[in-house]
Amino acid sequence: MSKRPLEEFDSTPLVNTLLEKTKAGKLVWEATADPNCFITSVGGSTALKIFLKEEPSSRSYFGNEQVPVLVSLDEKGATQLEIESSQVSTLDGLWPLYKLARRIGNNLDEKMESLIEVIQKL
Repeated sequence: MSKRPLEEFDSTPLVNTLLEKTKAGKLVWEATADPNCFITSVGGSTALKIFLKEEPSSRSYFGNEQVPVLVSLDEKGATQLEIESSQVSTLDGLWPLYKLARRIGNNLDEKMESLIEVIQKL
């Protein structure tokens, strides 16, 4: 039997599903010690981590830019899959998922509600 070559893994459906489930409140992202890294547990044996990584860039005056990376970890913390933003075939790559994970992980909605209440009392 001949083996056919493996095609490149298309990460876009996975990222779209994660974004959808996060918006629906099914995935709860938590902050970590790194202010640019957020983690969630999926099914008890897998954790997902999204964080910013510095990459060289010709578009930045300083030569580097931060881009989101999504990593799937097994129950022992070993990397199963690493997805860079450029591997996602949507206009904004991993940015929408990263921004939503940051918003949830940092409890920004509650903090903004409190801020609005304080400002309204002025």
